Amino acid sequence: MKAQGSKLKIESLKSKPKRSKIWIFVSLFFLRTLIIPFVGTSQTLDKEGWAIPDLKGLIPYSITIKQVDGVEKIVEKFYTPGGGHVARISGNGKVFAYVVDKDREPPIDYLLIDPDGSGRFVLKYGAEDLYTIPLWVSQ
Repeated sequence: MKAQGSKLKIESLKSKPKRSKIWIFVSLFFLRTLIIPFVGTSQTLDKEGWAIPDLKGLIPYSITIKQVDGVEKIVEKFYTPGGGHVARISGNGKVFAYVVDKDREPPIDYLLIDPDGSGRFVLKYGAEDLYTIPLWVSQ
C-alpha cells in the first residue's frame, strides 16, 4: 500500500509541470490577443495616393463638431448615389480623412488619411484599425 501511495505522489508531481506549461501557453495566447490589435493593422500604403470620393453635388445629411486633442474635428456625412455613404473628416478646417462605406451597413469599408498635409491620401485603414489625427492638422 505504501508503494502505491508514493507512486501517486510521484505522478502528481509530474503533472504539475504540465499544468504550468499549459497556464503559460494560455497566458501567452491571451497576451498575444491583447497586443496584436494595437501592433498589427491592415493599414495599406499607396505612395501615389488613393482616389478620394467625389462629393460634388452631394449635400451632407449629418455634421458633427467636437474638440479632440485641441483640434476642432468636423465629420460631414454624405449619402452616395450608389447606396452607400462617405464621411469627410477635417480638423481646424483642414481635410485629413475620408471614410467610405458602400452599403451603409457596419462596418465601414475603409478610411483614407493624408498623413502629412500634401493632399495625397496615401494611407488606407480597415474597419477595425485605430487612427490618430495627423500632427499637421493642429499646426
